[in-house]
Amino acid sequence: MDIDAQVARIRAEGEALAQAAESGPLDAPVPGCPGWDVDMLLRHIGDVHRWATTIVRERLPERLQRDFEGPAGREALLEWYRDGCATLIETLQAGSPDDSFWFWGPAPNALAFWARRQANETAVHRCDAESAHGSITPLRTVDAVDAIDEWFGLAVRRARAPEGGGRILRLVATDAGSTWNLIIGERVEVTSDRGRGHCELRGAASDLYLWSMNRRGTDGIVVSGDAGLLQVWADNVRF
Repeated sequence: MDIDAQVARIRAEGEALAQAAESGPLDAPVPGCPGWDVDMLLRHIGDVHRWATTIVRERLPERLQRDFEGPAGREALLEWYRDGCATLIETLQAGSPDDSFWFWGPAPNALAFWARRQANETAVHRCDAESAHGSITPLRTVDAVDAIDEWFGLAVRRARAPEGGGRILRLVATDAGSTWNLIIGERVEVTSDRGRGHCELRGAASDLYLWSMNRRGTDGIVVSGDAGLLQVWADNVRF
């Protein structure tokens, strides 16, 4: 997925997040983010958008501390969130793949990393905002596949789940023909498809992504094999 497509996702998901947030009270709890309400969710994603914008716009060579605080008041906070999302989009559109600045995951260049990272960050928090006031709208299949690919590429850099004992978790997206295989142990590692795993999940890509991000259970997902591995994942692999 190219940079323009990822920026278009930020625009669409960003506005959907705002609409979901303003559809109900900001003190509604967010099920997928224990201890958070919608107000805190808006402050988090508004902070993240401004953080990414500053890194890209100023071509910072090192990680920037996140400390952008939103205003008090419902309408002011919603406007602050929307302004930050719009500025992020403008900054990414003005950037070049040849620009050099800090990024922290697999990507062909820094701009591609940040466009993708912010598209997927905004998408999962759009789901969070919706879940606070109602049901979640699934991600498009192509977007969910991209989100899973990115998430697993990032998870291997930081996740540890020794209780997994080196067992393999296999995810099969039935609507995309895509398969992911992960070794769950002292490190979480992506591995080749061996045709089976110690535990396998089969379902729509959006459902698999939200499950892997601890945003939903396994309703509608077919689970086979050692289901205990699912709890190991939930307890240890979080973003």
